[in-house]
Amino acid sequence: MLHIKVENLAVDKEQPAKIKFPTPLLFIHGAGITSKYLANYLGYFARTGWESYAINLRGHKPSSREEGLAGVTIEDYIDDIKKVIVALRLENCALIGHSMGGLLALKVASQMESIRALVTIASAPPLGVPMEMKMNLPYSGMIIKSMWGMMNFKPVKPTFFMAGKTLLNNIPEKERKDIYSLLVAESIVAGYQVSQGVPVNMQNIKCPKLVIGCRKDVMAPEEMERHLADCLNADYIAYEQFAHLPMLEEGWEKSAADIRNWLIANIPERRRGKDCL
Repeated sequence: MLHIKVENLAVDKEQPAKIKFPTPLLFIHGAGITSKYLANYLGYFARTGWESYAINLRGHKPSSREEGLAGVTIEDYIDDIKKVIVALRLENCALIGHSMGGLLALKVASQMESIRALVTIASAPPLGVPMEMKMNLPYSGMIIKSMWGMMNFKPVKPTFFMAGKTLLNNIPEKERKDIYSLLVAESIVAGYQVSQGVPVNMQNIKCPKLVIGCRKDVMAPEEMERHLADCLNADYIAYEQFAHLPMLEEGWEKSAADIRNWLIANIPERRRGKDCL
């Protein structure tokens, strides 16, 4: 894996032995985590012929530390993504965003006509798609911690207990600590914006669109993702076996293969060489 620096931002890149599909892929991580959890996807798509990149948004290591991370906005993150796209000449890329990264991908695709395709995975919803969560969980500890963070204007990171009930609920217990170690603090302002609904002009997204939802996901319930797909007039894939982290959960290769096949089918005029079947 190559590590690229674009001013204050760190970008991971997996270079294929031979480029078979000239549309590069840019992965956008979710809230409170770094690009490391996307390594399975980066390696898979590089092996099958795509240049694959993953941004680390500002304040998410190894990108430069942000002293004012608590006050970073969704608009700041959009600027980060656009900066990387321009600097690395990825204007004709496909965007693949997970969780909050899905919402960011929606915003970027609505503002850049050159984006070739859009994939969202367990995405945070834009304004107009009701926010849903499965609330039969003991959230009191996280609520208190979040309120303390807002009072002191500090970034917030979930406790291991809360992560186990939400992000990691479909990860074997013996693997949870390793994945939890990838989590970082997140901006409370960006989190508040997501909870209130971020507007996206979905009619401006002209490229092919795929939305992915997962039945076991308590953070982004599958019903909410289906609603998002309907609003976008997007293709939709639902998984019974996955929760919020299909790129890390058992059988993750299935989700990667489905995304791969969808990209091949929906960017045909840009294809070069033989398909990697």
